[in-house]
This record gives sequence, structure tokens and C-alpha cells, in this order.
Amino acid sequence: MKKIWLTTDGQPLESILGVFTSEATAERYREQLVERYSLGRNLSLYGKPLAHDAGAWELGLGPAVVERAVDDSIEFLRGAWVVKVDETCRMVSCEFTTKLRPSQPPSTYRVGIHRICQAHGMTPHAALDAARKAMIAHLGRART
Repeated sequence: MKKIWLTTDGQPLESILGVFTSEATAERYREQLVERYSLGRNLSLYGKPLAHDAGAWELGLGPAVVERAVDDSIEFLRGAWVVKVDETCRMVSCEFTTKLRPSQPPSTYRVGIHRICQAHGMTPHAALDAARKAMIAHLGRART
């Protein structure tokens, strides 16, 4: 079985930064990322450091190299239905996108006086269910 090496943001299969055919190339790319990020270690903007995690990245707690079989990651690939619901849990938007993953967590935000919850899924029905559940949870937290 053919293998590939992924350079991720430190959380495997969450945010793939690069795919390589050799471990050495993936590791070299990871090292370059750490080096580039570390350049901002001594810089700050409005008193906040620009690269506050540079030390952690250098210790190996940042980008990572992960070995995977070529076809192992299908459920984590992009391509998802995105559904938005309002406070009444009524669907106000539904679309398919290749920019997001079905496993992406839902988000809630305000549009004027309304709250909108956006969730993702492999099917429109799964995304709608996830959006409704997230909105109900959000409304429950807002009342307490």
C-alpha cells in the first residue's frame, strides 16, 4: 500500500498544510514553517506578541508530520453541505461547498437582531439536524 506524509497544523487531519511523497520532504516543510513562525518571536503589535507559541513550536508542539495510507482520509476531506437556521430552528440557507469539511464544528453568530447557527454535514439532512441541535444548545446557554 502506498503511503503519503501530511504536514498538519498539529492536529492530524484537522488542517492539512501539505501532502508529500516522502517523509523527509514533509519534515523539511515543517521545519521551514517553524523557522518562519519563529521570526516573529521578538515582535509585537499593541503589546501582544506576534509569535507567542514559537517556543512550543520549536519543541514539536506545533505543525506535525503524520504518515497515512493514500486513501485513508476520505471522511476528513472537504465537501460539505452548509445549513443555517434562525432562532426558530427554521432553515434560512442551504448550500454545498468544497471549501469546508463535514466534520467542522457549528458556529453561531448574530445578524441584526437575529441569531444564526451554521452547521455542516455530509448530507443536507445531517447538516440541518446539526444546525438545529447547535441552535437549541446555544439558546439553552443564553437563557441560563
